[in-house]
Amino acid sequence: MNTLNRFTLICALILPLWSSAQFVTVSGNKFLVDGKEIIMNGANTPWNKWNDFGGNYISSWWDAEFQKIKAAGGNSTRIWISCNGEVGLMISADGTVTGATTAFWSNLDDMFRLAQKNKIYIKATLISFDHFKNSHNNYQRWRNMVLSDEKVTSFVDNYVVPFANRYNDNPYLWAIDVCNEIEWVNQDAAMGNIAWNRLQYLVARVASAVHDNSKVLVTLGSAAIKWNSDNYEGNFWSDAKLKAQYNKDNARLDFYSPHFYGWVVKWFGNFALNKTPADYGINDRPCVIGENPAKGVFNDGASPTLEVPASQMFIGAYNKGWKGVMPWTSNGVDTNGTLKDFESGLQAFKTAHPELIDPGFSTGMIPEIKRNKGQSIMENVFPNPAGSGFFKIILAEYQDVILQLADSKGSVIFTQNAGSRETNFSSNALPKGTYILTATKDGWVESRKLVLN
Repeated sequence: MNTLNRFTLICALILPLWSSAQFVTVSGNKFLVDGKEIIMNGANTPWNKWNDFGGNYISSWWDAEFQKIKAAGGNSTRIWISCNGEVGLMISADGTVTGATTAFWSNLDDMFRLAQKNKIYIKATLISFDHFKNSHNNYQRWRNMVLSDEKVTSFVDNYVVPFANRYNDNPYLWAIDVCNEIEWVNQDAAMGNIAWNRLQYLVARVASAVHDNSKVLVTLGSAAIKWNSDNYEGNFWSDAKLKAQYNKDNARLDFYSPHFYGWVVKWFGNFALNKTPADYGINDRPCVIGENPAKGVFNDGASPTLEVPASQMFIGAYNKGWKGVMPWTSNGVDTNGTLKDFESGLQAFKTAHPELIDPGFSTGMIPEIKRNKGQSIMENVFPNPAGSGFFKIILAEYQDVILQLADSKGSVIFTQNAGSRETNFSSNALPKGTYILTATKDGWVESRKLVLN
């Protein structure tokens, strides 16, 4: 055997091993990569242009967005592969799905190439409640699909299975999210008020097909924990509920990914403050926060109240046993915020636990950070409450301390490095209300509530 052939053989043996080591797997209630735990912190980047794939896809934009998420300390994002089914997917009037366009697959090929290049794990959302909503021309086609076993089979055979097979070898396809907030299709007349058993049948069929054809994980972006927990309205996506509609053992979700907006926090608890997956009875597998506002964790009582700032929510969620947080959104598709609002939280977590964001990271590269119980970064902040004038911050230490002030809606007023143990900032230009001051050092995050009268 000549030298070139020997080199080719060695590469053929080594490269698959390197690639397979990057795949995300599940063991108990943890995600693993090459046998080491990984926490899936990142973002939602649902679309750049609505219905990007097969539509107005811009490769350079996705490349740049992945780079931004990576630089901010994230390792993943969630993308809507089809936003409402008007572009890319082919579906007949009777609900038969016949496949996808060449442009759709070509755009996805490029996106997954960029994901692998930038080492960003993708949670791919196949469809959304928007497909069934009477705000576009084809909504009845999608309702016809989910109401028929035969048409669901066409959806699975001509869309789900080709998707799973096409990207099965890309380790950065972390998971397939069957449908975004499918519960609204049952709850909302504008989306058909379709029966739970039909929605469960769709989810079960997709999960089973993905498991039959690939090693990719399966989840569901549930609109609220009340539909994902037997403590409330019931876990509509439990193994038993799915298997009751499609009797195969692999008709199951590999992990749960409920969404937490202010109304959910108000009624069902705060994932970064006082609720663990075990509290909801779903700790038998990993649980990720699939969506929450980019500006922080809010309680939507009489008015939205910031309970946990974005700079603290990743560490808070991890301490409560959640296996990742994916804020809505990195690119600001609405008023919930952007990557700028939560990148300090991503960085704080990565600084504290670099090996959990990148399991290949050698923890011996940086010294272990220890902090005594009760030791604070901020010794005092006064006057508090205060009138117009200034707040004075007294720090126990100031080297490498990052200070951030946010209002009650989560909007960041300033982020700055502490230049000394004593820092003053003027409150003259601030409206009366409640603010959250956060100090971050070496992954240790501390917050104070400030009141301006």
